[in-house]
Amino acid sequence: MMPIDDELIDRFIDGEASDDEAAEIVRWLEETENLQRFARRAELHSDLRSSLLRKNIQAEAIGACEEVKAEPARTLPDPSVGRLGRPVQFAVGFAVAALVTAACLIIAFWIPTDEQEPVALNGNLATVVSQIDAVLTSGRSNWNKPDLVAGEYQLKQGLLHLRFDGGVMVYVEAPAQFHVSSGKRLVLHRGRLSANVPPAGVGFAVDTPEAEVIDFGTEFSVDVESGTSEVHVFNGLVRVQPRPAQDGVATEAVDLRTSQAVKIEASTQTSSKIELATERFIRSFDEPKRMYLRSLKQLSPVAYYRMGIRDYGLVSHPSQYSGEVLIDRDSVAGGSRPPHAPGVFAGGSLRVGTGSTGRGGRVTTLPPLESGQFTLAVFVYLETETPNGIVTTNIRNEKGSFALSLDERGALRAIVRDRDRELQSVISNASLPLSTWRHIVVTADGDHLRFYEDGQLVSSVSCKPIARAANETLWFGTDAGGRGQWNGRIDELALFDKALSESEIAELYQAAVDEIARAK
Repeated sequence: MMPIDDELIDRFIDGEASDDEAAEIVRWLEETENLQRFARRAELHSDLRSSLLRKNIQAEAIGACEEVKAEPARTLPDPSVGRLGRPVQFAVGFAVAALVTAACLIIAFWIPTDEQEPVALNGNLATVVSQIDAVLTSGRSNWNKPDLVAGEYQLKQGLLHLRFDGGVMVYVEAPAQFHVSSGKRLVLHRGRLSANVPPAGVGFAVDTPEAEVIDFGTEFSVDVESGTSEVHVFNGLVRVQPRPAQDGVATEAVDLRTSQAVKIEASTQTSSKIELATERFIRSFDEPKRMYLRSLKQLSPVAYYRMGIRDYGLVSHPSQYSGEVLIDRDSVAGGSRPPHAPGVFAGGSLRVGTGSTGRGGRVTTLPPLESGQFTLAVFVYLETETPNGIVTTNIRNEKGSFALSLDERGALRAIVRDRDRELQSVISNASLPLSTWRHIVVTADGDHLRFYEDGQLVSSVSCKPIARAANETLWFGTDAGGRGQWNGRIDELALFDKALSESEIAELYQAAVDEIARAK
């Protein structure tokens, strides 16, 4: 057994310990005296100063550890690991009994109590790291300050990224109402949030009307709507304590581990297992560099739209072909969700319709397509049946050269205009399924128009070289007349002034499959 010194404990708290070192600390924490030492070091590491009251609370927590060992929380069974399962980090390796016991002490240091609520010296409890088209109010006024103090807030529009004590990152999606209680606690009355909690932030808590959610160094999301609270754990371990029932009887707590989720109903205050919602929550605003990105760029697209979560429009690579996200300002007042949603990989996508303010996207400077050949590659995600819903098009009356949309039956259809000004189309062989990402590629090589789905050729028709296109407006999720609105998400759209080969398309799709396995 390796020696556990203060330096190793500090590196563990900072998230810098190796997997072997972290596992050794987990075993070491099974001893009560080691828990006490760890808690004292964590308090010093966080630059907290003990008061007599806090020492009393610590002593009570230490005494309660044995009670917790005797009556451990209920734990859900391990979920089956599918192809979208995320890699399990070291937090999952924690023995549940050890974590529950450790929680007694850690909570005594970090989670506010009725007697003593931590308050920052300057009154600031959370920092606004970034915001995307956000309208945040406190009382009757907009809150535009860089920090949040204790109090009630409403996020009426957009997205908000907050940093709490210990480096805890919280992402809030409109519409949401929440109360900042301290640097370690947030009350979510309604709406959605996601939290990423490093070791230094262990003990961060989210209260909802139906439950208290206590984190032990993890990534989790909470959804509060219509008398129901859901908790989804993407990595690590979270304790969910339902509120007492109406008769005052306490309800058993549940420990959630990686890839587990529960729902708590206000009417019964009991928890039930549900499926992890991998596609519902925005868990980051970043668009990290990925294998799929590298694979696609090697094929030299003339324009590439990652559909990242940004507050300055629809970003293209190269930037001269960037555009704007279209928003229905009337629906903003009604509290609809923002025009962004989780993407096929880690990051965002363009959300159109489906209860959001998103009405599509527009690019007024389209890259020239002059070779007579063409490729469109895109990920699509349909949320409600939408006959004639448009993914993308630059066709308007007699101008433009391509479109991808649903037909009346719900199957995807690609249309191109050839150099004789005739429209040619190719249709998928089945309706597009709901709530499922599909990788779609359309190619025109001067002889054939081909349609690929998830790397496989599904249909092909003869087709002459396509018409030259320059200066036409490009639309995403709608057309020039505001018709044919898509109801779902659009992500990772790329245009090529050439026809990709079947092998290139297969390799691109395989890169996407590998990326999905890493990201989810």
